[in-house]
Amino acid sequence: MVGVSVTRAAESETALALRLAREATAAAEEKDTATYLAKMEEAVALRPDYPRMLINLAAAQVAAEKPDDAIATLGRFARLGVNSPVEKSADFAPLKTRKDFEAVVKKIAANAHPSGSGEVAFSLRGVTGLMEGIAWRAKTGEFLFGDVHHRAIWVRGKDETLRRLTPEDDELFGVFGLAIDEASGTIWAATSAVPAMRGFAPELEGRAALAEIDLASGAVRRLFPAGGGPGDRHPHVLGDLALGDDGTVWVTDSGAPILWRLAPGGAALEPWVQSAEFMSVQGIVLMGDVAVVSDFAAGLLRVDLAARQVRRLEPPADTTLIGIDGLALAPGGHVLGVQNGVRPSRVLRIQLEETADSVAAVKVLESGHLAMAAPSLGCLGTGGDFFYIGNAGWTRFEQNDAQPTAPRSVPIYRSKLPKSGK
Repeated sequence: MVGVSVTRAAESETALALRLAREATAAAEEKDTATYLAKMEEAVALRPDYPRMLINLAAAQVAAEKPDDAIATLGRFARLGVNSPVEKSADFAPLKTRKDFEAVVKKIAANAHPSGSGEVAFSLRGVTGLMEGIAWRAKTGEFLFGDVHHRAIWVRGKDETLRRLTPEDDELFGVFGLAIDEASGTIWAATSAVPAMRGFAPELEGRAALAEIDLASGAVRRLFPAGGGPGDRHPHVLGDLALGDDGTVWVTDSGAPILWRLAPGGAALEPWVQSAEFMSVQGIVLMGDVAVVSDFAAGLLRVDLAARQVRRLEPPADTTLIGIDGLALAPGGHVLGVQNGVRPSRVLRIQLEETADSVAAVKVLESGHLAMAAPSLGCLGTGGDFFYIGNAGWTRFEQNDAQPTAPRSVPIYRSKLPKSGK
């Protein structure tokens, strides 16, 4: 594609680790214990922060009659702060009589206990859609929400009710991430055709567009399709976006390994960066000429927008940044991440070194609250605090072929942030 800078690595470390893990699983199915263990050791050496790989390595160690190693590996898993019902797995049955296994199981179970305030700021009542995107309009004090199922943007008014902003038609695909530009009276929306949206048809799969929408009327001004040119065989899923100080819109694509750019006044999306590090890119924040993006499979990535270079940011020891969906930039240069790809779901505050060269520290702000089983995106809102959708509702539509569902309440959580940024 014209304008794309391709990272020349044939396979990223993450992709290699995942391939080794798949080969290990195949070996386990063939009862080849030696290969199972060797492949899992290689995979974990590359990605020691991958929870599932640690569980599989421990299982391989049990199969290879190395119970002490398995206990140690499960201890590494526990220190990541995540949970898995290992005591119920037949893979670990040979360890059940051991006191040290009982101890590590207790540590893993403790990770499922709720932490943080768990404050529900408000609830959206009578929702029949799939709430994925959220933005706060400081000028009016209103929150806006992107609805994947109804292919719409909703505004929560001061009377606490929802009104539809965009027209009652199918001009938009499912609405994901949102960004407000008061200067131009615009709300930008990442939209994608997915099976959970109303009116989905197989021929729509893989289509996506950035939408420019009038903030006052909700009218769709322009649509900027992703891809679709000669030779483009990628499916596209635009999930989130960020607005630069100069008006540039940057858009992530979890279906294709591309970061898109719409220049101020531009007529089309440009595929700005393509990288082997991109596996399932989700959230994005901007820090000067650097974008920090969350990749569901790879973790946090640093993108030099000028040089068009991508580098994975290593997490500190005993932390994992796998499975982060949305990102938001907080005061003091901290990055907030909604991590819904591990259990329990968590909200992280990630401290980056200057220019996002490395990750200095990771703090869990919220974890394991009952009504945040499947959180989605978040934003900074009233009082400079972090607001995020507690349960988008994906399973409701994935399990019923995108048919209408009964009205429900959707909790919007708030994490209070230090006003000093520290």
